[in-house]
Amino acid sequence: MIEVIYADGRFLAKGTFSLGIAGTYENKDFDDDQIQIKATLPYILKELEKEDSWDMMPLFPYLKGKGEDAAAIAGGLADYYNQKEKEAAENIKQINDCILYHLFENLEACGYPFWEIEEAVLPGSLEENDMDAVYDTEESVYQWESDFYHKPNNGTIPKTDVEGKLRKMFPMFNFDGLFQSIIQEGISFDGRFMEFQFSDGWGGQLLECAYDRFDENFTSCDWHNH
Repeated sequence: MIEVIYADGRFLAKGTFSLGIAGTYENKDFDDDQIQIKATLPYILKELEKEDSWDMMPLFPYLKGKGEDAAAIAGGLADYYNQKEKEAAENIKQINDCILYHLFENLEACGYPFWEIEEAVLPGSLEENDMDAVYDTEESVYQWESDFYHKPNNGTIPKTDVEGKLRKMFPMFNFDGLFQSIIQEGISFDGRFMEFQFSDGWGGQLLECAYDRFDENFTSCDWHNH
């Protein structure tokens, strides 16, 4: 949960925002920058004058009718993004699966030798002569693209159980260790969008400054890794 104030011409946040395996982002005080709000007061006021706005319209119910009161606008921003955090918690399975889909689609596409990362492999689970066959699975990660490409992750459509399938396809992979290692590098709120970045704690060899931008429905809009 975050608080938002308006100071020195900027909206500033304090508190935490949790986004599943991407981690919990935290500003311990308003001058911290792990959680940032990009939209400026002049821009927001300009967009609120319109009947609709491409990137601010989902926030209209939280901001309309507050006039030009910066403190009231700040409160509306906090209410909106706290509601998004609540919705993310309710749909965390689909959000996590979306992130895992992107990661393993990247790994599968280039046959990345994750077994060379000591922490990534469960002890005793992979023999040297099995390494060449790691990606010889009955199902391809790429087959799940239609579940996540330009699709919401807000529970409105059924999705493949990505984590469940991946754990069966790659039983040697240390999924729990990966989740526990994640380093949060920042999240930025910009109207309807949230942009977040994180890395793994194993030297950034699997997730290095991994980035995505979610819209108000947690649709993945701009995944990047490495």
